[in-house]
Amino acid sequence: MPPERTEKLVQRTLDGKIASSSSSKAPSKPSKSKSKSKGTPRVYTDAILTIQPKFADLILKKEKNHEYRKYHLREGVERLWLYETAPTSALTYIIETGPPKEPGEVQDSTGIGNDDFDAGKKESKFGYPVLGLLRLPKALTVNDMEKYGLATPQGYYYATQSLVDGQPLDSMERVF
Repeated sequence: MPPERTEKLVQRTLDGKIASSSSSKAPSKPSKSKSKSKGTPRVYTDAILTIQPKFADLILKKEKNHEYRKYHLREGVERLWLYETAPTSALTYIIETGPPKEPGEVQDSTGIGNDDFDAGKKESKFGYPVLGLLRLPKALTVNDMEKYGLATPQGYYYATQSLVDGQPLDSMERVF
C-alpha cells in the first residue's frame, strides 16, 4: 500500500534537494510550432506524395496504373502531385485520380502490383487509380517549392493554395 500523502512527504531530486512542487501553476508559454503550414491555406483536392523515380517512370510508361499507399487521403482528392526522391528531388508530375480502392477491388492484372494488392500481399491498404498524367512545365526543386510555402515532403501533405494558383493545370503537358 502506498504511503499516505502528508505535508512531510516530499519529493527529492537525485542530488537530494527538494523538488519543486508541481501544484504551482506557472503561466504557460505559447507553443513555438516549427510547422511551415500554420496559417497557410491548403487545397484538399491536391495531395503531394513522395515517390521513387523508378515508380514514377513505370507510371509514365503506363506499366503501373495504381499508386498504392498505407494511408487513406481525405475524401475528394482529385490530384496526386509526385515529388520524386533523390536523385531527382523535385515535383515532376500530377496524377489525376479517383476514389481509392481496397484489396480485391482493383481487378486489373495489367498494372504492376495490382494482383498482389488484390490478394492482400502488399502492406498498402489503398490503391489510387492513375486516370491521367500531367507533366509540370519545369520540375520544382526544393528551393522552388519553398516559394509556395512547401518543404521536402515526408510521406504526404496537401498542396498549398499558392502552389495550385502558381502552377495552373492548363500550363502542363498532358502525357495521357
